[in-house]
Amino acid sequence: MQLKKVNELSWKFKNNILNEFVTIAVVTSISRKDGFLKLKIFYEDVQQILKQDYVFFDFFGNIRKIFIDEVISRGGSYFVKFKNFSEERELKIFLNKEVLIPKNKIVLDEGTYFISDLIGSEVYYKKKYIGKVENVLDVPMNYVLEIIQKNNKTLMIPFVLKFFESIDADKKIIYLSKESRFLYDEN
Repeated sequence: MQLKKVNELSWKFKNNILNEFVTIAVVTSISRKDGFLKLKIFYEDVQQILKQDYVFFDFFGNIRKIFIDEVISRGGSYFVKFKNFSEERELKIFLNKEVLIPKNKIVLDEGTYFISDLIGSEVYYKKKYIGKVENVLDVPMNYVLEIIQKNNKTLMIPFVLKFFESIDADKKIIYLSKESRFLYDEN
């Protein structure tokens, strides 16, 4: 069981259209001499990023498709050049913008989930409603689900296989295993 890391800015639901996308990177700087933009990659499977023909950007609520001319690696960093964008003044519009791709363009391994798909999930132990996933925290040992219980208390459950009986990201339902019962107050 794994989570695919995406930019924290996309973890919270912005609007319905953006729920169809994941943030794979953010543009951090312009390489003035050759028209490349430096990327800070958030997505763990870089090879899937390199195979994209285009990406999307959110410009003030308008999602725009931008075609990729070339992606290169220099000194452990990744750079992208977009078709029809080469002048510094044109490239500035991409600075600090999230690079988006549709979720359906990413192939997930069995038992792997997008963090954004777990947020908003209802959490149950057996048939008893426990609460709703508010956030997923990236802490040094592993991810932790932040669940707001029906009594408004916050419950933190490590994203470790033994604590989960099943996860249905499409239906947004998570069932906790019996091993998780000591992590929360049943009252």
